[in-house]
Amino acid sequence: MNIKETIAAINRLQADGVIDRYAIGGAVGATFYLEPVATLDVHVFMAFRPEAGQILISPQPIFEYLKAGGGTMQGEYIVVTGWPVQFLPPGTPLVEEALNEPVEQ
Repeated sequence: MNIKETIAAINRLQADGVIDRYAIGGAVGATFYLEPVATLDVHVFMAFRPEAGQILISPQPIFEYLKAGGGTMQGEYIVVTGWPVQFLPPGTPLVEEALNEPVEQ
């Protein structure tokens, strides 16, 4: 399990237009600023786009894209290159700031 491969897969999601801007959060995001810590998953915060003609937003296009590349569903996660990944909407002003002013590593 290589976290760099997982982040590369998320970058491909963005490059291929499946998602727009995103921010890595949780323990993985914190390792950009702190000592590495043990974690079991990756939190990806992003602004979900509504599909044309739909009232509700759905992560289904993300899951379909990642499943086509070998990802598998596991509860609320999709496992990408061995890492469970959870896609979450921004829930706080701090996460909104992270999406609007990203720090690239």
